[in-house]
Amino acid sequence: MDEIDILSILKQLEPKLQCVLFQTTIDCREDLEQDLIERIIKVIQNNINLEVPGFFDFIGEELLLDYFGGLKRC
Repeated sequence: MDEIDILSILKQLEPKLQCVLFQTTIDCREDLEQDLIERIIKVIQNNINLEVPGFFDFIGEELLLDYFGGLKRC
């Protein structure tokens, strides 16, 4: 994921983030906001994988070779 995608996700989460921040004291809000944004970015970078395996990657090449190896053409 590039920086633009991460900023887009953070913008979508902004209302919830502000709601959570208003539940804390004024003194702690800025620090909490930085911590939350940092953790959100780490979760996004570690857990979102946009590379979906193709069909042949999913079933594995060995299974594919076994399957087609057993077929005989007439």
